[in-house]
Amino acid sequence: MITRLLSSIIALGFVLLASSGPTRAVELVTGNNYFPYTDERIPGGGISTIIVKAAFERMGQPANVTFASWDDGYAGTRDGKYLATFPYIKTADRVEEFLYSEKLFSVRPHIFINYQIALQLEEPEDLIGRTLCVPKGWTIDNYLKKIADAGQLKVYNETTLVGCFQLLYQTRVDAVSIDRLLGTAAAKSVKNGAWFKVRRLTNSSSSNYLMISKSTPNAQEWIEKFNATLDSLRRDGTISRLTKEFYAVYP
Repeated sequence: MITRLLSSIIALGFVLLASSGPTRAVELVTGNNYFPYTDERIPGGGISTIIVKAAFERMGQPANVTFASWDDGYAGTRDGKYLATFPYIKTADRVEEFLYSEKLFSVRPHIFINYQIALQLEEPEDLIGRTLCVPKGWTIDNYLKKIADAGQLKVYNETTLVGCFQLLYQTRVDAVSIDRLLGTAAAKSVKNGAWFKVRRLTNSSSSNYLMISKSTPNAQEWIEKFNATLDSLRRDGTISRLTKEFYAVYP
C-alpha cells in the first residue's frame, strides 16, 4: 500500500514537472533581399524581423525565425511547417488561405528607371508600351494594374528582386516599381553609383503583414494574441525605440 502510494506521488511529481517546463518554441519564417525589412545579413535580420520577435517575446512565446526562399516559406506556412510567415502584402488569393495580422509597416512604391533609358515619367500611362519587372511571387502595384491588365504594360516576373535590377541595369527592362528604401538597396547591390533615377507616380501605400494559415490549429487565437501584443508595443513606444535603434546601425 505504501509502495503504491509512493509510486503515485512520484508519478504526479513528473506530471507537474512536465507541465511547468519551458514553453516549446514556435517556428516562424521570412525571406531575404527585402531591405531594410528582412534579410539575414543585416542587423537583427531587418526591422520587421526585430518587431515580430519582440512581439513573440512579450507574448511569452519562444520563437525561432528561419530565413528561407520566399516560395518555400510561403508553402511551408500554408502546409503547417511554420506557424507564421512575414512580411506579406494582402491579396485576394492569399486571403483565401491565410489570416492576416494587423499592419507591421507600409511601403510606398516608387518607379526606378535606368538613366540610359530616355523615359519621361509624370503619370502611370507614361509606361504604356514599356516593360515592368516584378519579382517572382510579388504582385503588381495597384496604380499600375489598369494598364497592365489592359495589356498596355508588359510584365516580366521570372526573376528575383535583385534580378529585376540586374535587368534594369542592362536596360533589358524599362522599370521596377518598389519601395524607395528597398529599391535603392537592391540597385546598389547590382552596381553602386548613380546609374538609376527614381520617380513617384502615386500617393498610395501598401501595408505588410504577418500571415498564419487558416488550417493551423488555433490560428484565430494566435492572430488575436499577436495583434494585441503588437498594439501594446506601439502604444508603449517599444516599436518606435526599436526602429530608431535599428536605423542607428543600418547604413
